[in-house]
Amino acid sequence: MKKVIGIGECCVDFIAQTARIPKTDCCVPLHGTSWQGGGKVATALAALGRLGMQADMISAVGDDPYGRFVLKDFRRNGVNVEHVVVVPGGQTDFCIALAEEETQGRSFIGRFGGLPALSARQLDARHLAQAAYLHLEAIDECTLAAIACVHENGGKTAIDADRYHPEIEANLSKIDIFIGSEYYFSGMFPDAQPEKTEDYAPFLAKIHAAGPEIAVITLGARGCVGMDEKGFFSVPAFRNVRILDTTGAGDVFHGGYLYALAQGMDARAAARFASAVSAIKCTSPGGRSGIPTAHVVERFLETGEIDPAEAERWVRYYENAIFENER
Repeated sequence: MKKVIGIGECCVDFIAQTARIPKTDCCVPLHGTSWQGGGKVATALAALGRLGMQADMISAVGDDPYGRFVLKDFRRNGVNVEHVVVVPGGQTDFCIALAEEETQGRSFIGRFGGLPALSARQLDARHLAQAAYLHLEAIDECTLAAIACVHENGGKTAIDADRYHPEIEANLSKIDIFIGSEYYFSGMFPDAQPEKTEDYAPFLAKIHAAGPEIAVITLGARGCVGMDEKGFFSVPAFRNVRILDTTGAGDVFHGGYLYALAQGMDARAAARFASAVSAIKCTSPGGRSGIPTAHVVERFLETGEIDPAEAERWVRYYENAIFENER
């Protein structure tokens, strides 16, 4: 069975929904709250688990209530946590996500960096050898060792290039599936001013030529653009959905993309499938409650309809999840 192994940071997100974030010394109504697992690779793996693909997380959490919640949430989403290190006395990352309904924007207040970084010595080579895909969010000593092991055993590597880092650009030759955000694009090509989607083609060609067999840039409400051996492609965003919260939209896009590739889809078809996963997620609060099953995605792609039953069950669960965790 094909497996995705992810290496990245985990956190707990407290999502607060409001029409608009208040100005200083003002108060606005709170429309809803939710406790959910967070993290770029972590949420991508939660999406893979929900879609029905085997996913294993390599990370670290503290032995605090938030760490216990992270592990429970992974298991509930079908993600294997055997290789998540629990650090005694450690403090799990925590983030307050403010979701504005009027602007569909997000603001974050985070407490990060309370745990030591994973080292290459903590990796299990026999475990990594099982990966069809290795999904990453950063390039460092640990992930470079993991990349070498996965490539040695015939697997492929993918990266969530959310923010620009020179280390990512310097190691593009080691990445097979590159998916970057507009923010990464702006950092790598600061003088570029693309107006139409086709204007991204020469820049994607440079990324593709540096090593990745697939290069994609996500453009939010404008969809995504990409390049593979067949050339440039553009996939528009789905318009027939009611957007409630875009938190985690990019993360689940990555999970959807790797799932689609594992099912044999090409780069363009995988982008359309991943866009559908992301669009459906955005109809529910937070990064995880709206993640669909494969059946829900297939129905949406065929009919444009979203079955709300599964998402409603997850929304109710996440509204009280942190408290259930401590009973």
